[in-house]
Amino acid sequence: MSLQEVLSESTRYPFHHGRDTVIAYPVTGAGVTTRVVESGSSDNVLVCLHGAGSRADRWVPAMPGLVEAGFRVLAIDFPGHGFAEKREDIDYSAAGFAAVIAGVLDSLGLTKVTIAGTSLGGHVAAHIAVHRPDLISGLVLIGSVGVSEFPQEFHTPAEVLSDGSITGVRRKLSFLVADPEMVTEAWVREESMINSSTGAFQALSKVADWLDTQCNGARQDAELAKLLPELPVLLVWGAEDKWTPPSMGTAAQANLPGVALELMPGCGHAPYFEDPDQFVELMIKHGVGGAR
Repeated sequence: MSLQEVLSESTRYPFHHGRDTVIAYPVTGAGVTTRVVESGSSDNVLVCLHGAGSRADRWVPAMPGLVEAGFRVLAIDFPGHGFAEKREDIDYSAAGFAAVIAGVLDSLGLTKVTIAGTSLGGHVAAHIAVHRPDLISGLVLIGSVGVSEFPQEFHTPAEVLSDGSITGVRRKLSFLVADPEMVTEAWVREESMINSSTGAFQALSKVADWLDTQCNGARQDAELAKLLPELPVLLVWGAEDKWTPPSMGTAAQANLPGVALELMPGCGHAPYFEDPDQFVELMIKHGVGGAR
């Protein structure tokens, strides 16, 4: 089946789908104030972590389906992203982000949650699982770095990741998703206004530099493998992912013996955003966090 045929059979939601179902509030973790976007009231908690240059909102279109599947869903802005603080003194590494997210969970009194992390968010999720296992009951790693080699050829230049201009954001979003029709002018404008806010350029430049120079040296796959099979882990990749291609998912599966890898056809680097219904179906299929 061609990409166009796959796209024609998929349900595509607008970037703001699900916003009427969420609440948002500030929480401080490890000395950094960030934003939580939340939906649902179940005791079954799913924490969602976005990738570099993104924000918690990317998870919102999937939230109605995830709530229906039985989750209380919390998506959290990383420092330097979205509506979180963007100070110069923040540690913009996977370990630094993990400390903030763990601090947020501690502040909210949450333990034994399932974490779904995409791209850099997957690296952060794996770091939390290794260093704060008391917080984690399962992982979903989506187009993730940090669990296999991140080839230099796929690294994003700092000037591209940190570019908050209309032109720069449109270029990034068009590279992010498989279906170019998803990239609307409203989405581009909103993303640009947030990623060009005070401190965003400096913060995203630091994130990009860390990904380019230190990400591979901070991999978590060897330590994460020691937690298997007691810790449930699922790998999900967009079949059309240009940012972290499916070959990285295959390598991650080899590094994490016994872990399933699901490829989502017709999706790029944000498959949960591009095809939320299919993503929820995979969560249910694998019984992630008791999804039903």
